[in-house]
Amino acid sequence: MTATELRPRRDPSRATGPRASPALAVRARRARFWVAIGAAVLAAVVIALIVLGSGATGGAALGPDNAEQGGAKAVVQVLRQQGIRVVTTSTLAQTRKAAAVAPDDTTVFVYDASGYLVRSTWKQVAGFGSHTIVANADQTALDVLAPGTQAGAADLKGTLSPSCDLPALAASPKVNGSGVRYTSTTPGAVKCLPAASGGGYGLVQVSRASHLTTVVGTTTALTNASVADDDDSAFALRLLGDSPTLVWYLPSVTDLPAGTGTLASLTPGWVTPSIVLLAAAALAGAVWRGRRLGPLVVENLPVVVRSTETMEGRARLYERNSARMHALDQVRIGTLGRLASQLGLSRNASVDDVVLRSAALLGEDPRRLRSLLVDTEPTDDRMLVSLSDGLRDLERAVARMVRDR
Repeated sequence: MTATELRPRRDPSRATGPRASPALAVRARRARFWVAIGAAVLAAVVIALIVLGSGATGGAALGPDNAEQGGAKAVVQVLRQQGIRVVTTSTLAQTRKAAAVAPDDTTVFVYDASGYLVRSTWKQVAGFGSHTIVANADQTALDVLAPGTQAGAADLKGTLSPSCDLPALAASPKVNGSGVRYTSTTPGAVKCLPAASGGGYGLVQVSRASHLTTVVGTTTALTNASVADDDDSAFALRLLGDSPTLVWYLPSVTDLPAGTGTLASLTPGWVTPSIVLLAAAALAGAVWRGRRLGPLVVENLPVVVRSTETMEGRARLYERNSARMHALDQVRIGTLGRLASQLGLSRNASVDDVVLRSAALLGEDPRRLRSLLVDTEPTDDRMLVSLSDGLRDLERAVARMVRDR
């Protein structure tokens, strides 16, 4: 038999590389679930940001730089091509400064979608330029800019016809009427674009002194999505281009008065859907993977261990390691606690208190009792037993004296 034949053969079924521990494998399997959940939540948040992300630059509704369907970039670009000077602003101070350059030749377009402007702010807006156009105005803005005008409860829908002779509607026999309807009891108010049913108008124009205010409810006609439909482009360009300068004002959080505003008004629109989505994902994960407690089951203990066995086991450990001092300390601690209880001392009483009270009761020398209770160290097993017996006798003597008093 050759040397090669004498070598042990290698079992090919056995792994040659390092093997992962079972605990590590279990943790890896559990981690896969949470990694998948995290990836799904991240993907959902990204989708929500894309779909609902109106907080991005230029992404606001009727935003002059927003090229999405709800923006108004197309109208603004065409106005600029026709020679209209369009100035975009986002604060009241910027708007005031832009309108002050040529107030008699300036139209101010305002769309306060988030309700940042209050009554006092609208009063300031009313003094900017010669013509103020308000899109989807709330009742606060109407009370200041067009008293006697009210917003209807139902929305406008469908295609509307002018029914008035405003220049802005001269070339627009059909206008997309989606938006807010208004009614007005103001004397001399011009009401255009009547609703097909239910009453109300898509445009109301009020003239006071030398200032003109136009309330526009058909805001869909100004957006990129509808500006090419029907006669919306002519309507948007004639309405917004009646002055050489157009200030396009979208209020922001900066315009809120000090001490006002809520968390909802100060956060972008995508925050709330994202929080709801994260909470739903966390709840789904908890329900799926959470531990479920079933009914209580009564089980018999596998074994009953007597207290004496525990004590004897500890004693054998002390004996095996020659831990005489440690064993004696355990006996002394128990003796001091029982002596303090018998002598009426508190649980926080010191060793000296126990020694002095015991010595006074027994008429013994405190130094001898302290040596027994604390100081003396056993040098062999015989001395350990002797000290243990002394502690027992001391405890019995104290108990007898207390009982006989």
